[in-house]
Amino acid sequence: MIFLGVDIGTTRTKALTYDTVTHERHVVARPTPVIPTPDGDLRDADEVVRTVVDALGGLLAGLTEEELARVAGLGITSLSEEVVLVGADGTPSTPMPTWYHQTAGRSAALEAGLDPSFSWAKLRWAREHVATDEVAIVTTLSGYVAERLVGGDHYAVDHSHASRTGFFDVRDARWLPDVFEATGWRSSLLPPLVPTGSAVGTLDAGLAGRLGIPASASIVLAGHDHFCGAYGIGVRGDGELYVSAGTSEAHCLIVDSLPDDPLPPGIGVGRFVDGARFYLHRQLPSGHLYRHWRTLLGLAGQSPDDETDALAECPIGSRGAVLVPGIDTDTRSWLLGVGTDANGPTVLRALFEGLACAALDLDVELADVSGHEITAVTAAGVPCESAVWREVRAHLTPAPLSISTETESPALGAAVLAQRAVTGEQAPAQPSSTIAVDDRLRVAYRAVYERFEPLAASVIR
Repeated sequence: MIFLGVDIGTTRTKALTYDTVTHERHVVARPTPVIPTPDGDLRDADEVVRTVVDALGGLLAGLTEEELARVAGLGITSLSEEVVLVGADGTPSTPMPTWYHQTAGRSAALEAGLDPSFSWAKLRWAREHVATDEVAIVTTLSGYVAERLVGGDHYAVDHSHASRTGFFDVRDARWLPDVFEATGWRSSLLPPLVPTGSAVGTLDAGLAGRLGIPASASIVLAGHDHFCGAYGIGVRGDGELYVSAGTSEAHCLIVDSLPDDPLPPGIGVGRFVDGARFYLHRQLPSGHLYRHWRTLLGLAGQSPDDETDALAECPIGSRGAVLVPGIDTDTRSWLLGVGTDANGPTVLRALFEGLACAALDLDVELADVSGHEITAVTAAGVPCESAVWREVRAHLTPAPLSISTETESPALGAAVLAQRAVTGEQAPAQPSSTIAVDDRLRVAYRAVYERFEPLAASVIR
């Protein structure tokens, strides 16, 4: 069988084929549409649907008739928090804020004690800015795309995406109508809930004919992209930690059960994409800070190889310089202890070390509050290609660090979750390489961490 995975990302929408016999994969990407406005970017859900269909068309054009006939399912994963107001005619009532929109409903969400990135804030913005009551149902972006591929009108939301709305009870897997209605919309607009990894129908016959694949192909809600990525590369068990290294560095701990006590503020919690487990989550603005400091230091034009060589020449400990990063969405940073012998690479190395120390703090916190020991850490993303990044992180981590080379893990995760929904079979984990640890380096990096901790505590913790 062949399964398809669609990953609707912030900047690119990827479509992937996964052959369960040969394990071969092919990917086609298209720009994810966005509507820039003076106040922030918006998203037109129907434009996203057209982009998904276009990407699928480009992908399937490379398959033979025999291969097309073997397509049995399609999983959809997407960026989280984005919602769609669906009118009575089945089309979006208005473009809605992107997940990273900075101001949409932010102040109201903070006043309500909610994360301003949640879907709740987008809906509050819509209530204040959209002059329409002609809304039949509210759904997520992935829920809308899935229903358009099916040709139905249910617009179900999976538990993984519901976990990022702000009006979902993660423990009991149910909507919180009162919290939803605080957005200004009536709770009767809430869509049905389904476990992540559920098939919500089969491909619309007309669309199947255009794409050249069977109309019997199941459409599966594969959930939040970060966690689809984790599942795709094999991070699936209790105590396993996934680091999605990118613009925002997500730290996701998979657990079989949640602690009885309420979780501290700042720790995200939700249902994992396997439909059974949970996750605890925090993040660092690593990519933001890396780009910012490279520009400040005049190193933005430096090649990756030249950067690696320059960083390798700097001693562990960055000649006493310490850079403390903000946590979660705080993109500030504090540079301390810079001597006259420091140069640009010294400060950049201090950033690498500071981010690693902050990441270790996050991981220890996730383990402590969850009551689950971290047994393995798997990282994926462009930063993992840096030899210095790998060295620093391998020696400042709570468990052995493995690196996955899978470049499209969310799309792959969507495809293998579709496989599981259709066949009941679980695809094998993708291979990853464990980074060797040197005891002498571990001692040196431990000294870096011990110097970092009191400075971080005095600055922002």
